[in-house]
Order: sequence, then C-alpha cells, then structure tokens
Amino acid sequence: MPQRLFELLASPTPMEWTRLVLVSAGLISCVAAGEFIRKYFHWPPEVTRKFVHISVGILIFFAPMLFQSALIPLLLAFVAIVSMVVAVETGLLVGIHGTSRVSYGTIFYPFSFFILIVFFWNRFPSIISLSMLGLAVGDAAAAIVGESLRDPHEYRLTRDKKSVEGSVTMFLTTFVSLFAGMLWLELPWTYSRGFLAVTALTAASGATAWEAISSKGLDNFTVPMSVALILYIFLVPTPMQDVTQFQVGLILSVAIALASYSVHFLSASGSVATFLLASTMFGLGGWKWTVPILTFFVLASLLSKAGKQRKNHIEHLFEKGSTRDWGQVAANGGLSGFLVIGQYIFPQFNFYPIYLGTLAAVTADTWGTEIGIFFQGKTISISRFTVVEPGSNGGVSMAGFMGGAVGALATVLSALPWITVLHVLPVAVIAGLGGSLMDSFLGGTIQAQFRCPVCGKMTERSKHCSTPTVFITGIRWVNNDTVNWMCAITGACLVWIIS
Repeated sequence: MPQRLFELLASPTPMEWTRLVLVSAGLISCVAAGEFIRKYFHWPPEVTRKFVHISVGILIFFAPMLFQSALIPLLLAFVAIVSMVVAVETGLLVGIHGTSRVSYGTIFYPFSFFILIVFFWNRFPSIISLSMLGLAVGDAAAAIVGESLRDPHEYRLTRDKKSVEGSVTMFLTTFVSLFAGMLWLELPWTYSRGFLAVTALTAASGATAWEAISSKGLDNFTVPMSVALILYIFLVPTPMQDVTQFQVGLILSVAIALASYSVHFLSASGSVATFLLASTMFGLGGWKWTVPILTFFVLASLLSKAGKQRKNHIEHLFEKGSTRDWGQVAANGGLSGFLVIGQYIFPQFNFYPIYLGTLAAVTADTWGTEIGIFFQGKTISISRFTVVEPGSNGGVSMAGFMGGAVGALATVLSALPWITVLHVLPVAVIAGLGGSLMDSFLGGTIQAQFRCPVCGKMTERSKHCSTPTVFITGIRWVNNDTVNWMCAITGACLVWIIS
C-alpha cells in the first residue's frame, strides 16, 4: 500500500502541468457552454446537464493518456468534488446539476473518478477510461431519450422515475461505447472481438440495472463502479478470475429474480436488486458464498408467505409486506455483497465467518418475527420490559427467540461444506441472536413510530387509511430497513469480536 501511494503521488513533469492548464480550460469551457446554452437558448437544465456530462466524460476518457502521474487527475477530481458540493448547496451552476428532482449526481461523478484513479491508475488505466465513458454516454443518452419522448413507458423502482425506452437506450449505448472504446484502445491485440463483445454486453447489463434502481444521482457512482468491476474480472487475469463463473452467476441471478417475482416473493425493485446481489455473490464467490444467502432468502420468503394469514390483524403495524422490495433486499443482503467484494479484492483476509454472522443475524430477526407472530405467545418489550402485542417493534417472545435460533442455525449449517474451523458454527449463531436482539432494541427505541389520525392505530407507515400519519416517537429517518442494516452489522461485528 505505501508503494502504491508513492506511485500515485509521483511528481508530474512540466509537460503534464501544461496539460493540466489545457484540460482545466476544457472543463471550464464545458461548464460555461452548458450555462450559456441554458440561459440564451432556453434549453431545459436536464439537456444542458447531459451535454456537460458527456463532454466531461470524453475528456476523462483521455486523462490516462495525457498524464503519467495520478497526482493531477486526483487534484482535478478533488477540486471538482468540492466545487460541486458548494454548487449544490448554494444553487449555483443550474445548467450542470439543476433538474426537476433532488440529485447529487454532479458530486458522485468526480467522486467515482477519484475512486477509480486510486484503484486502477498505475496498473489498469484503460478501466478508468472505459468506466467513465460508459457512464458519460450511456446514462446521458438514457436521460435524453426518456425525457424527450411524448409518452414514454414509465416505471419507478425507487424514488426516481425511469422509462423503458431510456433503459433500453442506456443498455445499447453503454454496450456500443464500451465495445468501441475497447477496440480504440487496441485490446483486440490481447482478446478476441467476440470476447470483448461479451464483456461489453455483461458490463452494459449491470450498468443498466444499477441505473434503473439508483436514485438522486447515485447512478453516477454505481454505474462506473459496476462497469469497472466487470471489466476487471473479464480483462485482468488473476488467480481468482473466473469469467465462466461470473457468466453462470448472471444466468442464475436472472432466473432467481424472475422466479421470485412471479411467486410474489419480490417486487419489481426487489427483483432488480436481487439480480445485482445474486450475480455478485455467485460471480465472485461461487457456491460457497451463494448457498447460505440463498438458504436465507428461500426459507425466509416461504415462512413469510406461510404466516401471512396470521398477520392480517396486525398488518397495520408493519411498514412493508411479505413481498420484499429493493430496500429489504439491500438491508438483508447488502452487507453480504460488500463482504464478497472485499474478499475478492483482499484475498489475504478471511471475511467468510463475518459473512455468516451477518446472515445469521438477519435470519434470526426474520424467523423470530414470523414465528413469534405465528405462535402468539407472551411478548415482552426488550427496551421497556412491558407486555406488548405480538409483532410490535422491540417485542421478544420465547417462541420467537427460539425460532430465530433455529433459523440462524439452519442458515449457518448450509455453509458446513466450506467451513474449515467448526467453532465458527456456534460463534455465528450466537452473533446472529445478538444481532436480532439489537434489532429488537433499536426497533423499540429509535425506529420511527407514527399514529394514524383516522383509526388511531400505531404503525411504522408514514401513510395509513389513505392519510398521512403523525410522527410520535423515535428518529424520523430510521425505518425498518435502517434497523435491519444495523442488525446485519451487529452480527458481523459480534463474530469479529468473539473470534
């Protein structure tokens, strides 16, 4: 790491400083042109923003060819991040970031470039060029097409509205730009054109899915990061590289997402999130990392469906139903995705026991809730030590606790063929129970609770009886997904502490 840092911060040559002036002038010209077009030609801010988006992306594409030292690009990216934060907070440069929705995309854009420089500048600079090119061209084209059509086929997976036509455009333009970029960089000297086409198709698929599910400009981070990861897997030979495994993972993840959507285990947004998570888990970790999380997902979904009738009378308590959306998928499996990526990047560390701890925690929480409601036993608030209604936030029953223990054990046992040290089993189960208790404690203390002004019932929902509810207690922004994230993190931390 010190050697890599030294390489990144190597002193630029006088010629590179001259090029910095020229590149800076080019960037300022792009911004000025966007503002000029917006003010004097009265173009919508979204169009001028995408003009700047594409122009800057093309400039970034050539950055690794203009500079040997990473110091100048890092400096440019840092200045851009600070400038965009100021612009967003003060309302300046509307032609760059001004849209009809809240967006931090102009901040994520240079931040993505900064992260890519740190990881790839001295070893695989072409990945930086291609990743930012795919974002600049694909995302901009998707927005322009989607917003220029009179009657697009719109959909909404998260907070932002998207269109089918825009997503198709995103896929096609990302594929074409990546494939053309790889040809221009003369990668065919190393790989066949057919292989490069498959690489571009795979990267375009991931980029399109991430763009569809991202909101508030987050796609300016998720798209280049996902493209960079796929390009690294396909184009950089390493002992851990298995392109076939990643392609099989894509096929399996599509099948799982579609099947789960068809039986109402997942919503549309949950299916896209599952596709991204499952392809990452299998593509990078194989069966070793996929089987436990698949066990959790299948058993938890079946349990939720089986107990749906018993929950009808307390359905008002819960923010979400048994059909999981993207937020629930991320809360329960997002940390697992980060851990498998961490294992891929840092193979010298063993993240697997921590992974089992986080899965045991979300399993214990899910099973505890479902079984506790099913048996309707005495339920005690873990924060107030008073009797509460089964299913209430912070409530724990003996049946629920035992059910959580069984669920955690079942999930951890599914990893038995890959566990080399048996003490990991009880450690992961204990950590899972600890995580579920933390979930209950946080649910009863800081999770937001509302009261319906129509029926008077307490609920997790911000709207009930078709009416906005009244905030009563907790922290307003802490919802059930936030608490589930904390549950997963607690399980992971407990494994690390106990081990």
